[in-house]
Amino acid sequence: MLKRYARRQTTRTLAKYDTVSIDVDIDADLSVSMVQTRDAYALLDRLIEQEEAGMARVTRFPYWAEIWPASVGLSRWFVGSAPEPETTEIRELGCGLGLVGVSLARAGWRIEATDFVEDALVLASHNARTNGIPEFQHRVAYLDWSHPVGESVDCFVASDVAYEKVLHPYLIRTLRQMLNPGGRFYISDPRRPAAQPLFEALQEMGYEHECQTVDVDWQSLTHQIDVHCLTRPR
Repeated sequence: MLKRYARRQTTRTLAKYDTVSIDVDIDADLSVSMVQTRDAYALLDRLIEQEEAGMARVTRFPYWAEIWPASVGLSRWFVGSAPEPETTEIRELGCGLGLVGVSLARAGWRIEATDFVEDALVLASHNARTNGIPEFQHRVAYLDWSHPVGESVDCFVASDVAYEKVLHPYLIRTLRQMLNPGGRFYISDPRRPAAQPLFEALQEMGYEHECQTVDVDWQSLTHQIDVHCLTRPR
């Protein structure tokens, strides 16, 4: 379900959070400016306080509210090394703040960035607009992996979304229903053991699997990010 957010709604959403703007270098010629929460753990504490006061319900850590090394790695690898997709239209799963989608849109692809957290979609849309990306080049949409609805595409991208095994059946269902035969799924992962069963399951389903590693320096640490390319059988 496509979403469009007026500037007034974006302003209200931004006012809910303590945010900071950071610049992320993608390659020598491309840098993007991203708004993220200043401290996701402080945000979690505030959400827990609101839950205890009966003002909110906290179901999980707000992973969407910060930029993760896997999204930096996928953005850099895709812009610099990915083969040209058969289509210029790409759908991002679990976009969070939208770094991957914003980077790819700036590099020329048309992006549909999806998430199931509305505030994430608002901030992803804001980050795209901040980077001067027109709406036809980058749009956001609500997508629930447990009930995936929408047109099928030839290319999905996602970063660090397989961190819990309980999510894998929903990811597989989304790919089964929305990735065209012969389509490609690019997913970056910081070598989490919990993610490996997903790649094994997709290979058992006939997906071709290739993997490359990108070193990402982020927040004073070097992270090894694996970028998996999984091609659905025709």
